[in-house]
Amino acid sequence: MHNKPYHHGNLREKLINEAMRALCNHGIDSITLRKLSKSLGVSKAAPYRHFENKAALLAAVAAEGFRKMRSSFEKTTNERNPQIALRVIMEHYIAFATGNPELYRLMFSREVINLPVSEELLEAATGAYIGIKEILSSMNSSEKTAVNVNTAWALVHGISLLINNNLLVIDEQGNTVHALSVDGENPADLQISEQISSAIDVFIKGLST
Repeated sequence: MHNKPYHHGNLREKLINEAMRALCNHGIDSITLRKLSKSLGVSKAAPYRHFENKAALLAAVAAEGFRKMRSSFEKTTNERNPQIALRVIMEHYIAFATGNPELYRLMFSREVINLPVSEELLEAATGAYIGIKEILSSMNSSEKTAVNVNTAWALVHGISLLINNNLLVIDEQGNTVHALSVDGENPADLQISEQISSAIDVFIKGLST
């Protein structure tokens, strides 16, 4: 019987990618270093050469999530109008979060936030918000930028969570509302899109007041 190999190409990268696949398909509880080693055909000890424990692996997966989010922003627009550019980034933030719900949930989970923050995770998370910060810096005084960045994030984060948790429904008038406020139907994608656009409009208009 042959021993399982330690080397498996770039094992660290493969572990992150395999963990991300398991996360998206089966949720965070499905991830263990033992299962990953079996899936990748390496020894049980091999993953520990790269990650001290599951928590360290999850932090690396979260960091990769923030890098993917930033990449989605960078591909969106070369728009020079800051208001249009801000709208595009906010829309793509929500698209990323709702298109990758399990990954997004991990990125802001207690499993990650309660860890000693690694330099990799801090750099990736900070980098994901550089675009929004730069645009808002060009629109406002430096005193307002930090507040506006937090407000913009709160808006897109809140909308993303409502969508991911299926908490948006349609009331009797056809409006998209919180599920706890009315016993409605699940909203169509078009109605959600209109609500997102309207919320972003309100935020952007408020920047000029």
